[in-house]
Amino acid sequence: MIYESLANYYDALVKDDEATLKWCNFVEKNAKGKKVLELACGSGEISNELLKRGYDILATDISESMLSKLKQKYPYIKTKQLDMNDFKFDDKFDTIICFCDSINYLSDYRLMFRNVYDSLVTGGIFMFDMHSQDRLEEFKEMFIEEGYILNVPYQWTIISNENMIHQHFAFYQEDGIIQEQHVQYVFKPQEVIDELKKLNFKIKIYTDFDQEGIKTGEKIFFVGEKL
Repeated sequence: MIYESLANYYDALVKDDEATLKWCNFVEKNAKGKKVLELACGSGEISNELLKRGYDILATDISESMLSKLKQKYPYIKTKQLDMNDFKFDDKFDTIICFCDSINYLSDYRLMFRNVYDSLVTGGIFMFDMHSQDRLEEFKEMFIEEGYILNVPYQWTIISNENMIHQHFAFYQEDGIIQEQHVQYVFKPQEVIDELKKLNFKIKIYTDFDQEGIKTGEKIFFVGEKL
């Protein structure tokens, strides 16, 4: 399971307070209502900020280790362990979010989209981001980051291959090497748009938070309104 070994180092490796504020500002700009479901919440930075802004949020993730880290930091946040690709709720949400390119861990997102649609109120909003096509070109040559995290030597490599981005994490602990291999799938935006429209979502698209439409950049943001 990914994000099990990595959970111990996740915040030290990627926590970004400025980016968290950007995601939450994006939610406030586009959300409807206050009842929010976050899929793939990770260590809870976005959920916590939205809670502070008055949202009634349920934070969910498939990784028990990541939810445990969230609870250590923010014990007051409501959480549930679930697979973002396979879930059902009796209650409906005003807004469902899935950020930090989490959707790219799915090889097929159609079931997720259907479950999101079924879990939203009419007029509810689905927001998510994903890697842009530009990321495949960016990582054609291997990216390597090395250093120390929590006094532990580490190496993080990223390289693309066809429509996939491969990430490898290695942490050289005194009692042995901890490693995780992640694979993300990079989708063509028009194919994602077509699937959302099939479900009767009205769609707005942005690049890197605030550029309308599909531009050169790192992330494509989708805002879908359930009609």
